[in-house]
Amino acid sequence: MVPHPDSPIKCLLIQAEFVEFSFWNYKDACELIGAKTPSPPLGLITVAAILPQHWSFRLLDLNTKEFDRKLWDWADIICVGGMLPQQKNILKLIELANIDHKFIAVGGPDPSSQPELYQHADVVVVGEGESAIPIWLESWKAGQPRGLFREKEKPDVTLSPCPRYDLLNLADYAQIGVQYSRGCPFNCEFCDIIELYGRKPRTKSPEQILKELTAIKKLGYSGSVDIVDDNFIGNKRSVKRDLLPALIQWNKENKYPFFYATEASMNLGDDDALLQQMQEAEFRIVFMGIETPDYKLLMMTQKSQNTVKPIEDRVHKIYEYGMVVTAGFILGFDGEKSGMDQSMILLIEKLKINMAMVGLLVALPKTQLSRRLIREDRLLSFSGARVRSEDELRNSAKVSLANVAIVDQTVAGLNFVTTRNRFEIFEEYANVIENIYSPKSYFDRLMRLLPLLKTKSKHKPNFFETKRMLLGFYRAAKITRNIPSLRWRFWQIFLRSLPYGPPVTEQVMRLVGIYIHFQNQVEYVKKTVGAQSKKQQNNMPKDLHQWEKPSPQTKAS
Repeated sequence: MVPHPDSPIKCLLIQAEFVEFSFWNYKDACELIGAKTPSPPLGLITVAAILPQHWSFRLLDLNTKEFDRKLWDWADIICVGGMLPQQKNILKLIELANIDHKFIAVGGPDPSSQPELYQHADVVVVGEGESAIPIWLESWKAGQPRGLFREKEKPDVTLSPCPRYDLLNLADYAQIGVQYSRGCPFNCEFCDIIELYGRKPRTKSPEQILKELTAIKKLGYSGSVDIVDDNFIGNKRSVKRDLLPALIQWNKENKYPFFYATEASMNLGDDDALLQQMQEAEFRIVFMGIETPDYKLLMMTQKSQNTVKPIEDRVHKIYEYGMVVTAGFILGFDGEKSGMDQSMILLIEKLKINMAMVGLLVALPKTQLSRRLIREDRLLSFSGARVRSEDELRNSAKVSLANVAIVDQTVAGLNFVTTRNRFEIFEEYANVIENIYSPKSYFDRLMRLLPLLKTKSKHKPNFFETKRMLLGFYRAAKITRNIPSLRWRFWQIFLRSLPYGPPVTEQVMRLVGIYIHFQNQVEYVKKTVGAQSKKQQNNMPKDLHQWEKPSPQTKAS
């Protein structure tokens, strides 16, 4: 029997496990500093703040701990949320809950995109929690606790409560997340962010962000804080006028306990005043979706904001303000020509980007791309079956039937009929990864980045962070000592960085540490892409001529 929501309910929040070799899941690099995984489940601890506060909450992050049967048995209700790479493990938790007759609720990006896949959960929350969870609670109070509960409108995030950071073991994470805005003003065809959160960015107040940072600081944390917005400058006016001045002042008053990372569109590189503010506010890392070196493809995929100025000029401008640029790149766009691997490698080298998330294009559910591909009779499920309607689209990203063992937005792409030979795309993708993450290429880019990176810092690490930094350096030196291709490069880049000052050395050594992950990811990508290519050659429909492997004569011509 489900208790009434006004009663003292015991709620267990479970973060499903991520893919081991996902670009973002650099657990092996996290272990260098004593952490277990990159980031905490910000969505779940926000859900904990939205739900009735007379409930008792516990958090089980399966990326940091083994499954705990005692916690599971303790709970009156299980809350799980997540993204596409977590789908398989979320469904396993639902299956276990059904077997044990546990009441389970799911939500987050993937359940919101494909709620039908999660129909065996007692509750499916579709949309943002601030809007959808109150609808569920009202239905529950009226005697209907089960069902699908969909947001009626996008919430005012100025009313969003401070996440329950107290539920975290902060030492488990390499960085801690806060969120300032939701939504993005751009219209990229392949992006599901604008479908989930809208094109009108909604921002929290500076006071909310400062309250969250204060809560994190009071828990003893010091170090990297990731502002997890999908586009930090979606509402540039608000960032420049409201948030950054307040953040600069808060940093000063609190003796600079944090430095910051975020994600932004490429027009960030056009605004010197904004970059100056971000440098003063201790921003160190910015992720950007560069996608492709071909400007025609950028226009075709509706990412025209990347074509306004030369990509190299924008990235190098950001380096002038001390921020490391990490970036996303995609292969498989319509109209893409043979040899894209060489163009992409050349661009990454010119930009001196070390953390490059290179992936195969994925037609995600509820995107303009998926809808267009349906109209063109080109959309496929992850298993290779034709998807010919909106109804079929809603279940097209079913992980259990995929052509790869693990689904994320890097190796599990090309779920559509491609305009050039797909096996050539597979080969070029593997070539990009192998090339840019070879020890020579990676460390040469770091060497060339050194004189460009003008990092300044007033950040003052506490004992917790200092211990992490020293542990990370010691462990990285120990690991690379046993790898001939890395041993001398480790010490060379460390010694070369010293004249540029401690802030630059810290930035560079952080990139050295994360190379431990990328070295492992190369082998994973080569193995996975090779297996996927072989499977598709054997199993894909014969009428899809783009799927057929070309003869050596055809490829040579």
